[in-house]
Amino acid sequence: MSGQWEWLWEGYERPSRRHSKAPPDRLQPPRKQHVTKILPNVTGLRADEQLQEFLERSKDATVLVNFGSSWCSHCHQMFPHFLSLAKQFPQLKYAVAQVDYMHEATRGITYTPTFAVYKRGRKVDQFFGANAQQLRDHVWLQSQDVS
Repeated sequence: MSGQWEWLWEGYERPSRRHSKAPPDRLQPPRKQHVTKILPNVTGLRADEQLQEFLERSKDATVLVNFGSSWCSHCHQMFPHFLSLAKQFPQLKYAVAQVDYMHEATRGITYTPTFAVYKRGRKVDQFFGANAQQLRDHVWLQSQDVS
């Protein structure tokens, strides 16, 4: 390369191989080991084990889990609605699960945000999308079953 583009190559060494595997410590982002309380009835989860523990502790309640990601704009759009519904319907328990860090729990999830309803530790309903009215309708319906 010559001319005006030489400055792009200054200090650059070509790799010996075209593609190299990333080191094992870079494959997964670091996990937070603690569960985050967002509101009194809303919990932030970042690992499969945390979700399983949360569902075990919440077997007596109806649980709504928001499966989303930090890079998902629709998830960011739905999060305020999710929090306001958690305040409006406190009889349910809520969790926000990061799909980037979970493997087993997110196996059947193809879109974000996906919302799942659990009763007695088992999934009974699942829906997806950035539709605030749909989310409100599902939360209202599940709150009627609780009372």
